[in-house]
Amino acid sequence: MPEKQFVLPEVLLGAIHRSNMLAMEVDLNMDFATKMEVAKQTILPEGKSLQDFTTTEQYRKIQQYALDSCGIRRKKFKRFSRLKPFFLSSLMLQEQLDKTKSYEIEFAKIAKAQRKNTMGLESIQAQMNTINTVSIADQVTMLLDMIEVPQSYDVMLTHYLDENLDQLYQDIVSESEAFPKFNEDFLDKRNKNWIPVMENQLEKENTFFAVGAGHLPGEKGVLNLLKLQGYTLIPIRLK
Repeated sequence: MPEKQFVLPEVLLGAIHRSNMLAMEVDLNMDFATKMEVAKQTILPEGKSLQDFTTTEQYRKIQQYALDSCGIRRKKFKRFSRLKPFFLSSLMLQEQLDKTKSYEIEFAKIAKAQRKNTMGLESIQAQMNTINTVSIADQVTMLLDMIEVPQSYDVMLTHYLDENLDQLYQDIVSESEAFPKFNEDFLDKRNKNWIPVMENQLEKENTFFAVGAGHLPGEKGVLNLLKLQGYTLIPIRLK
């Protein structure tokens, strides 16, 4: 999130405080070896760079956008170009936004300060495996789409801040319509896998669950899947 639009309302902080466990998509409390293994998987194979997976024109377009619109220096972009396009696009967005804050990181800090236990709804390796289902060629196409329609993030951010989950979901579906398996792999399958983990945890103790907003709405979203299991959900408006 852009730092200036990052908020942690009291109602949210209160919910965390009353919980015994913080559960996020993945547990950020990883040992050094796991962090190194994850870092390796963000890098393109065999010492290759973005140039090896793009045409001259595609590379020029991506590099120019990084330099002109994101303010990334040429030397820094050369280092970034070793990353898989999925992760490169995320870094480019962060550079473009300048100052950002992460809910995951802030939640983890709060849990540590309050000495709460933490857990993941899936392992970091499972998340990396999901990302690896998208070919490098498709990741390049997604990166180019982001460059050609840069305002898509602003639209999503507006709907997120308005708490308009249905419209946010449509934004995601629309953005990935050229890749029909994307929503199935990144949202639907993972949502379904999380439900039994959530149910098992809810039986044990009061738990604060935090997942990406795109996982919540839709027929196959977490909210509806929990309702189908008989849970009563009461929304808490943050504003």
